[in-house]
Amino acid sequence: MYFSQYRSHKKPFIKKRNGLKKNPGRLFGGVIRFLKLAVIIASLVPALYLMDKGYGFISQSHILHQADNFLKVRSVKIKGNRFVPAEELAPYLGKIEGRNIFRIDIRDIANGVKRHPWVKEVSIRRELPGTLWVDISERTPAVYVNNNGSLYLADEEGMILGDKTENALILPVVYGIDLPKGNAGNKSPVQGLSAAIEVKRELSSLPWIDLSTTGIEVEERGQIILHLKGYRIRLGRGGYREKLKRFNEIAKNLEEKGIPYKEIDLRFDNQVIVRTVKVI
Repeated sequence: MYFSQYRSHKKPFIKKRNGLKKNPGRLFGGVIRFLKLAVIIASLVPALYLMDKGYGFISQSHILHQADNFLKVRSVKIKGNRFVPAEELAPYLGKIEGRNIFRIDIRDIANGVKRHPWVKEVSIRRELPGTLWVDISERTPAVYVNNNGSLYLADEEGMILGDKTENALILPVVYGIDLPKGNAGNKSPVQGLSAAIEVKRELSSLPWIDLSTTGIEVEERGQIILHLKGYRIRLGRGGYREKLKRFNEIAKNLEEKGIPYKEIDLRFDNQVIVRTVKVI
């Protein structure tokens, strides 16, 4: 096996060290240059740090501003309203356009919309980036209430909805009830109105009743009189379904016998009073 010794042609390292020692001025100059560079770098670091902080603040502020502008409410869409126009609900919504969609209290807005007499339930949802959906459930009109010649609508619960008469509805008219002023949006304290609404509910299931020509008169102590075409029915208080069934049987019997009538009194359990029309 052949072995060879590698010999370097470079000068021994010890001689370099000896050479450095022979030039101390060059070493001192290198140290000075290093210290100067360190001072420059040390002075630049705080400046660079502050510049980065300032730029970061400006950048973050700009981003937040852009995001806030992107999420502004630009559109409010209302659905479920049949009787109440959208512009009428606007004051109940408050000032929400232009506000950040996530900074709006949806529950507070919903409570505001529910103050409208016609609104029974309301739900609000966000649609990004800037649309607010308002889904309302309106109250169902049950009867007209004639109050000193003016017609007011009331729902099934007796809530006075206001004097909306531009939309003709097939509903009976209730007479004999005095509504206090400014009663829209409140339940009527008049007990007779709830009885009239109960009668209307029973009439709705009878095919031979034309609600548009039916009047429901409320007398003292809640006594009910039905005014129909050419005749009236005294129902009294309570038991309206059974009394209307009795009336239907009596009316058929009278028609078969050819006896015209103008009033049938069903207030008594064991007695029916029929007022006939004299035929000349």
